Amino acid sequence: MLAGCVGGQPPVDEAADRPVTVLAPWTGPQAETFERVLESEGFDYVYQGTAAQREVLLSQVQAGTPPDIVIMPGVGELSEYAADGLLEPLDGRGLYEPAHYGAPWTPRATGKSGRHVYWVPVRAALKSIVWYRAANGRPASVGAREWCVGLGDDGAAGWPASDWIEDLLLQTAGPRTYARWARGELGWTAEPVVRAWRAWGSLMKANGPGPPRWALLNDHRGAAGERGLLFGGRAETDERCVAEHQGSFALDLYGDAAGRADYVPSTPYLPGTTAPRGREVSGDFAALFDDRDKAREVFRFLASREGQWFWASLSGASGSSVYSANSAIGVPWPEDPVTRRIARDLNDTSVPRCLDASDVMPPAVRDAFYDAAMQYLAADGRDPLPWLRDIQLVHDHEKRRPWMTDVCG
Repeated sequence: MLAGCVGGQPPVDEAADRPVTVLAPWTGPQAETFERVLESEGFDYVYQGTAAQREVLLSQVQAGTPPDIVIMPGVGELSEYAADGLLEPLDGRGLYEPAHYGAPWTPRATGKSGRHVYWVPVRAALKSIVWYRAANGRPASVGAREWCVGLGDDGAAGWPASDWIEDLLLQTAGPRTYARWARGELGWTAEPVVRAWRAWGSLMKANGPGPPRWALLNDHRGAAGERGLLFGGRAETDERCVAEHQGSFALDLYGDAAGRADYVPSTPYLPGTTAPRGREVSGDFAALFDDRDKAREVFRFLASREGQWFWASLSGASGSSVYSANSAIGVPWPEDPVTRRIARDLNDTSVPRCLDASDVMPPAVRDAFYDAAMQYLAADGRDPLPWLRDIQLVHDHEKRRPWMTDVCG
């Protein structure tokens, strides 16, 4: 204090002045693109990208050193931190523009200070779509052995299976039933849920009683150094791989072949569906652990029209495709018709948009979902009930955990 008085300078608050720490799921080219966004404003930051985000974040929170900003798809996870009073409320503080983020992008969650918005999507993805090689034309149908399927992943093997089942439930039962299921109000052995699992089983196991081992052994990104499942390896000459049920981020996996891919709604290829009853979407949601000025400044830019526009304008740079849920930025890719359609479909309100259900669920239920889907696919039969009962046990145990309320919009 004496030194501060003598020198004529106020004491330095080292905690407030330290770099802003950001934890997110992107590594490699995607991380490079994101860091270009942070560097564009000259922010003083430290970035940490990891596929094991749940484990890393949990260990940091338990150690009392959480990141200032976390960006993750699991809003079910974030809702637990909000309920424990660890996240800063965002609404009414000028940290984002509510008019730019319609439902379902900014659902409210319950924290110690009441119901608030605790996260905003800074990157979005369109699901409920099927990719195919444009040169071959849109496939009239896709047989069981013609799907490009891989369920492997570094951080959460099995999640591509959850996308299939979620899409089937959304299109066959509609958004209201889908939302009830995602919120934990509809049991796992309820008829619409069982029907969706059986429909997926019929797609994957149509060619015999044995499990489709290729789906269990493949990584959803394809082999290392290749161009995803649709263009990697022998895919283009192997008639067994015709189409891929995957989100818009598949373009990142296709690399220099991305310009040769096109997509259509998934409903023509799903049993029991005719026209889309909803679009499944997902996002990477930013939440604030620290309320200091420097952290708020970074957060405000990431959620702003300017920040979202700049990031989206880098789409394609370093092999990273970026789409925004911010309705104010329009479509910054006039030269690419496929990415224009993705951006348009993400912000199309004529069909209900529903958040990825497993992302909304409590982490324990989500993980049980992924694991059960893998086990069900590995089994000979098509009856999913034994695995659905296992998930229900986890679901019942997690009933006291916070569940999301706003899923579709």
